Amino acid sequence: MKTLEKVNYKGFIWPLVVGIVLWCITPWRPSGLTPQAWEMFAVFVATIVGCITKPLPIGGTTLVGLVFTVLLGLAPMKDVVNPKTGVVMNQGVLSSFGNSAAWLIAMAFIMAHGISKTGLGNRIAYIMIQKFGKKSLGIGYAITGLELILGALIPSNSARTGGVVWPVVQSISEEGYHSEPHSPSRKKIGAYIDFTAFHANILSTALFITGAAPNMVAQQLAAQKGYQMTWAGWFFTAVVPVAVATLIIPYVIYKIYPPEITETPDAKKWAEDKLEAMGPMSVPEKIMTAVFCLSIILWVLSGFFKIPQLDATFVAFLAVALLLITGVLTMKDALAETGAWNILIWLSILMFMAGKLISYGFIGWFSKLVQNGLQGISWGLVLGALVLLMFYTHYFFASGTAHMTALYLPFLSVAVATGAPLGLSAMLLAFTGAINASTTHYANGPASILATTGYVTQKEWWKMNFVLGLIYLAIFGFIGTAWMKIIGVW
Repeated sequence: MKTLEKVNYKGFIWPLVVGIVLWCITPWRPSGLTPQAWEMFAVFVATIVGCITKPLPIGGTTLVGLVFTVLLGLAPMKDVVNPKTGVVMNQGVLSSFGNSAAWLIAMAFIMAHGISKTGLGNRIAYIMIQKFGKKSLGIGYAITGLELILGALIPSNSARTGGVVWPVVQSISEEGYHSEPHSPSRKKIGAYIDFTAFHANILSTALFITGAAPNMVAQQLAAQKGYQMTWAGWFFTAVVPVAVATLIIPYVIYKIYPPEITETPDAKKWAEDKLEAMGPMSVPEKIMTAVFCLSIILWVLSGFFKIPQLDATFVAFLAVALLLITGVLTMKDALAETGAWNILIWLSILMFMAGKLISYGFIGWFSKLVQNGLQGISWGLVLGALVLLMFYTHYFFASGTAHMTALYLPFLSVAVATGAPLGLSAMLLAFTGAINASTTHYANGPASILATTGYVTQKEWWKMNFVLGLIYLAIFGFIGTAWMKIIGVW
């Protein structure tokens, strides 16, 4: 007998309460805002709250928000065009699904399926452990190096952690050193490399614009303020602070959370056995490697040459087409990559709603309001305060995407309104959206995976992340800002 799918109906309570309350106070909205601006704000906030309480997966939650946007008359389904001039007078919700960033990351998800299907991701992991796994600290750096490589290959930070890195961490800990979760033996080595793997994920997320969905949200929102983030531009801006953090973070973790086992000669043998079992690189692996290298080259070139055929989203489509033509992937593989189609839905919808907040004048009103209240205060202090707020308010969010969507554009608008350089503000706030995962055990997908393995207690997780969070803020706030000055971002 067929039954209904499980729905978290309790998760609808807070979005509905927040949305209804905000909607009902429309007659008493702040002066300077139109009814449409306030009503769009109510629907947007209710949708963001839904992304936190999760009555449905984020794709389903945003679809419900989209339905309310249309039902309440805040946007039509199709573009409303002036018949005389042909100019779009009111953008329809269907146009949101032409969002280039959403399609780029969807195609990148499908590419990542090839990394997993061919075994290339595992091969890279075993090679890293083989080369750098003689000591526990070396394994920490190997896991970090693995994540940095995978950050360019796999656009989902959760997929990198859950699909490749965590299985490697688990195998090394349990098979290699009998370091078991939920037992005193966790401190042998498992706890150290589990926690290091999480911070390696933060670094890989910060290094690539395709490292995680919140980065793509920042890219789209920054474009609405006139700042264009390219794949190459993001990488060259991030490379120095990430390189510094890569050298420091694994060592700091090693010192504040040392493993009982410091020498790990068996790790090399373990990795060699895994590589021997895999055999030489297969034809699919070689094609996957070639296609990915081509994509990286074209993405870098797209940052320097404004050629339509080098558009970053087109490059991702080209890569997927090549993988289909060569037989590395099938259309069945592409259609089965649910993460791709899920992100295409929710990212497109959230960007559409944010765009409506701009077109109805809400963001402009908010910027002027804060600007008037901050007159006479140095833009440096304002930007610093906004970065700290972006970081520490993440304690109240279980989704990096929801956090970025809710605060990035208002914060960027405020920073610029008080005189802060657009490029510096856009990039610092975007990087903060990556490093603020160094907070809670529910900060993002990788945290939810690695904090619940039984290797690191919740108290340890919060305590150490607080310390490391200060280090990230110092590195990106000072070294990152100086580097951006050198390369002309501001």
